[in-house]
Amino acid sequence: MEETANFSHSWMRLAALPKERTMWDFDAYYQRVHALVPNVPKHVLKQWIHGLQGEYVTRRNYAWLDYDHLNFSLEQWPTQELLNLYVVESYRDCVETRARCQDFDEFCCTKRDLANWKEQGTWRTPPVVLDVTSLGALPLGKELVTPHQLIEGHNRLGYLHAMAGMAQHGKAELMATHEVWVLRQPRSSQ
Repeated sequence: MEETANFSHSWMRLAALPKERTMWDFDAYYQRVHALVPNVPKHVLKQWIHGLQGEYVTRRNYAWLDYDHLNFSLEQWPTQELLNLYVVESYRDCVETRARCQDFDEFCCTKRDLANWKEQGTWRTPPVVLDVTSLGALPLGKELVTPHQLIEGHNRLGYLHAMAGMAQHGKAELMATHEVWVLRQPRSSQ
């Protein structure tokens, strides 16, 4: 069992209350925590921290970070840089499974997400990426690999790999860049 003493105070403030733990309770959760950690964007809270804060890999690798002093930015990244992201071992199979898709009929996602892949050549919801290099010295026992690693969006990254393969065979059009939420520690905080 993990030691919550290693969790940052800001991570502890991000914990959902029992009445806020389902996806239908996100609005109540957001209203409460946004004022406590205003630098964490709503979209990041919704897709990652709210839903996965109790998940082992998330807690082990990211609960020690001081969210009071981290920056999140919405950026455009080239496809190739995204295809080279480090993926934690526990989620590699997920990415690799989605990457094997050879046609849109094999995508297992919502109709809205599928339409976005087909029509826009990118994901509908930007995934969350950690700039591991910005963290400086890393604690022991964490699966953190420089320079960047995917925090949330493993299915989407797998589909991006699939889209790259489909584009090479003329089955899809892939955008040259894609939106991602990037989490960084500012230089002055290292």
